[in-house]
Amino acid sequence: MGTTAEDTERVRNLYKAIKVPWKRPRFPEPPAEFLPPEKFLELAKEAVLVHHTKINHPFCVKLFRGEWTVKELYGWIKQEYHAVMQTLRNDANIVANAGTLEEIRDQLSVLIEEAGEDICGGKYPAHPELFVRMGEGLGLKREEIINSEPSALMQLIIDEERYRGLRLTIGGLPSNLRLGERINALVFPIWAEVLRDKYHVPEKALDFYYAHAVDEDHGKVGERVVLSRATTKEAQTEIWMRLKKGQAKQWINYDAYNEAAELAGEEALG
Repeated sequence: MGTTAEDTERVRNLYKAIKVPWKRPRFPEPPAEFLPPEKFLELAKEAVLVHHTKINHPFCVKLFRGEWTVKELYGWIKQEYHAVMQTLRNDANIVANAGTLEEIRDQLSVLIEEAGEDICGGKYPAHPELFVRMGEGLGLKREEIINSEPSALMQLIIDEERYRGLRLTIGGLPSNLRLGERINALVFPIWAEVLRDKYHVPEKALDFYYAHAVDEDHGKVGERVVLSRATTKEAQTEIWMRLKKGQAKQWINYDAYNEAAELAGEEALG
């Protein structure tokens, strides 16, 4: 893995190299043998980067290429707003079930940034608020986003995430290992360029994407969690499979956005 700038350029080239987007998520099987935790971590980070939903899902590929219409993007925004809201609840559950004081504090820093670092003197308000402002920049009214209804698929996703949060055990693996969050610091600046240059979203309305530069640090929270736990072959397999399932779960989120965008486009055509 390189610097943020190097890996952002790598992601841009990964997008450009895609001829036919994947139809389903892909992720390699876990290592066959126990690895030193540091080597295991590097292997996991590479697998997450190359196989990440935000690079390979058809919705994301079309967004990178600027192939969605504005009306279609309205459908996406109305659905992802509910997912961004659910992220706060997910992170609160992770904090509540962290096993040590160190992990509680580490995970709490993530929750504070998602819920709005302005509550403790930081720059950005809550990420759902920033997402609404992005939607406004694209032409939606605030009420259209906040008062939108989750689609049937999005409601199923939210219900599953709530149930998953209830199943977490204190000291167990968190539901989000955060290794994949670094991708936001790489992908989102590229998406911001597309939204600004191809869809004419004002620069100020793109703060949702710029605020996720902190996800570089969120990824480091995940690295510390993985290094502290990847001390046996069984633990490494459990971590790897959690990463694999996490990408599959995120793929379904983007299926919901893709479905909503296509439906909005059909409705716009009458």
